[in-house]
Order: sequence, then C-alpha cells, then structure tokens
Amino acid sequence: MTEIVIEMRSGAVSGVGQPGLTRFLGIPYAKAGRFEVPGPVPPWQGVRAADRFGRQCPQQFGGKVRRDVLESEVYGEDCLYLNVYCPEGGAPEGGVGGPKPVMVWIHGGAFLAGGANSYDASRLAREGDIVVVTINYRIGVLGFVNFGDALGIPAIPSNLGLRDQIAALEWVRDNIADFGGDPGKVTICGQSAGSMSVSLLLLSPLARGLFHSAVMQSGAVSLIHDRDRSIRDARRFAEVLGLDQSSLQRLRTMDIAELMEGQTAVGKQLKNAIPAAPWYDGDVLPASFEAALATPAAPVPLLAGATRDEVRLFDVMPGDILPTKWPDLEALLHDQFGPEQAARILAAYPRSRKGRIALGSDLTFMMPTRHFAERHARHSPTWFYRFDYSHPLVGPTHGLDLTVFWPFRGLKMALVRGGPDSGRRAELGRRMRSHVAHFVRHGDPGDMWPRYEETARKVRIYDLADRFEANPEAERYAVWAGRDVEPGRGK
Repeated sequence: MTEIVIEMRSGAVSGVGQPGLTRFLGIPYAKAGRFEVPGPVPPWQGVRAADRFGRQCPQQFGGKVRRDVLESEVYGEDCLYLNVYCPEGGAPEGGVGGPKPVMVWIHGGAFLAGGANSYDASRLAREGDIVVVTINYRIGVLGFVNFGDALGIPAIPSNLGLRDQIAALEWVRDNIADFGGDPGKVTICGQSAGSMSVSLLLLSPLARGLFHSAVMQSGAVSLIHDRDRSIRDARRFAEVLGLDQSSLQRLRTMDIAELMEGQTAVGKQLKNAIPAAPWYDGDVLPASFEAALATPAAPVPLLAGATRDEVRLFDVMPGDILPTKWPDLEALLHDQFGPEQAARILAAYPRSRKGRIALGSDLTFMMPTRHFAERHARHSPTWFYRFDYSHPLVGPTHGLDLTVFWPFRGLKMALVRGGPDSGRRAELGRRMRSHVAHFVRHGDPGDMWPRYEETARKVRIYDLADRFEANPEAERYAVWAGRDVEPGRGK
C-alpha cells in the first residue's frame, strides 16, 4: 500500500493506495453546530490522514439509549464526513481519457439510522471505473424535526439533513476534480430514505446544477411530511423534552442521550409512522405535496426501481414502522382517497397475506417510485426495474437488493442475503453494478435496456436470470390512477 497526498482548498489529505484503487476516508465536507446550517470546514495545516472512517451521526432505532455509544469513536455530532473511492487512473493524476464520472451515495435508514461507512465502494469504483463518494448526513431529531415552526424559533432552520446532503454535493462540485473526478458528471444515488432523498433533491431549487443524473432505489416523495404534520410531531418532542419558545439554548446544549430518549419516546407514540422525516417547507423543498407533484424535477436522466415485496421485512419486524395489516391499510386508503376509490384499490388485491404485502409494498414504495418515474419520463430519459430475486425466508423484500449490489462480507450478511456472494447470485450483483456504472458514465444503463415511457412501460426484472416485462401488475397500476398516498400529511 502507498500513501497518496492530495491538495484541496481546505488542506491536504493522504489516502491509501492499493492495486486498482485509492481510498480517502473520513474527509470533513462541512461543519455545523447543533441545529445550525452546514458551513465550510475551517482550513487545516499539514496533511490530514484520510485512512479511517469519520464518525457517523448519532442515531437511535429502537432499544436502550446508550450514552457511551452516542458519543464514541463510531458516533458523534461531529459527523459531516464523506469517503472517496478512486479507481486506477483517478486520483491524483486524472488518468487516460480525462477525469472520471462521479457517483454520490446517500444511505437509507428511515431518516433515523445508517451511515456512509457501511458501504465499501471499492469494488464498484474498480469495476465501473468511476469515482464513488459516500456521505453522512444528520438524521432523526438532529436532522428532521421542525422545532423552528413548532416552537416559534426561526433560528432553527428546516430540513437540516437535506441541507447536509446539498453541502456534500457542493463539496463534490468544488473538490472532486482534485481526486480525478469530473464535477460536470455527477450522479446522485440512494436507497430507501436515500432514494427518497434523491427524489427530493430532484425537486429542490437549492440542489439545481449540483448533479447530472439520478438513481432511486426503493422510494420517492410519498413518505415526506407536510408542514402541519411536521409541526405536530415536533410538538410531541417539545412535550416529552419540556421545551418552549425560549428553549433554543437548551436544545443546543442538552445531553445528546436526552434528545435520543425523546426520539424513542415519540416513536412509541406513533403507529405506522416515523418520528422524524423531511417536510415540505417552501425553502429546501416545495411548500406542499401538491406543489411537489406540480414542480418539474431537474431534467436529468433517471434510473429507478423497487423490490417486488418491499414490506415483507416490515411485516416481521417489531414495531409499527409502516402499514402492513389490513385494518391499517384500509383506514389509510379510506382517509386519503374516500370510500369509492379505496374500494377500487382494495379490490385489486386478494384478501390474503400475499395480498396485503403487495398492497403495502405498492402503497409505500412501488407505486410512488413508478409514478415519480412516469412523471419524469415525460421530459427526461428514464429507466425502471423491479428486483425479484427472492430470499428463502422473506422473499424479494426491502433492502435485499443492497446485499446483492454491495459486497457486504461475513456469515451474518450471507444469511441476510440468502447465501454466499458467489455463483448466479454474484453474477446478478455484477449486472446491477454494471448497469449503474454505465448509467453514471453515459447517462443510460446500457445492455439494450429500453426506456420507461407512458406508452410502453418496459420494466427490467432483476433475478438470477433477468427479463423485461411491459407494464407489470397492470391492473394494480391502473387502479391507483397515478395517485400516491400521503402518509406524512397532517390531520
């Protein structure tokens, strides 16, 4: 291994070179105090070692709140770091053919958990000959609770987690050329909450011009809260934590474990909902769900898709994160569509476990993602997939595509994946990475993949042997009539 030093605006960093790849880990891309907008990183002297991951943002997703974990070598509020994976011919010399296209990965985790460090992009960068950047952003109570409006404290900005993502993209624009990347050829990519983030960045006026294509894996705008809902949930936090309009200083200084305990308490009050999520604020995002639907997304190529049985995972998980049971699904449909439209939708699904899994998957992930792709296809090149590779216990569920796409190691991940990363399963992962990398390089996934269009809804079905289908689940798709449920609206 060799040390590679790169000079940036804020200072020099040293990464670790290995055959075919150089990794730069734990680079700070912004600096922010608690409940403050991200700002530039102060310059440093000397060479900063970028040979280990930076801390991930504090998070609590069930279980007991542990102070020793929330502020540790792994987690902490000083968490706005990213990692850069450069293929051979990238950093620092640029290589044959000029700078490399760039992919920016936005992690998922229900806007409550996750981080950049879980995703080793070494294989993707080498195989795809692209520069890959993985980013942290503030999540949960620190990134997505509307204390500003709920408590009348304008000093607390909206959607800090999304502002962090935009700050990371600004860092890429300003610095990625130093790593052999092309700032004029940037693709944003994410899964679950990361995919929803991508859909929001496509709509955000603050993100325009910072990327040039987008990949959405399992999720679009429908889990985002409206302003009323965001205020209502923030007031739940205020009640639990004993806050009022004079509490700005207390919010910024209280123990992080107390904030996370408040998040856990609010989460227990909610059913089929998450306690912290982005909301339509009229600043980072359009002012409402209706405005979001009417806002033309950034006119860039889009590759999108979802797994076939997304919510099978949530059906067996403890807690009520997403609706998967008939009474909850029926109530939500009646509330938002009225009895006649709800009845039409319900009639398209058999009254069985398989039927409610299909309905829950369509409601939360598949239909919002397809509807977003269909709207996008009216003005920009768009491609769509469905992931059908099936785990022996939970089928083609939410997140299973991650275990195939990313090279997670070890026995535990092999069990999650449904087997070792070898044979036809490994070949499926190589195909998926090849399509994404081709999309990052050229703006299309290649492999004779037809575009997704209203007149011919061609969908690639990922499985051990891929195929194409025209308008899969056509009857189910028709009854939704292009409409999405708004689980995050205020009541």
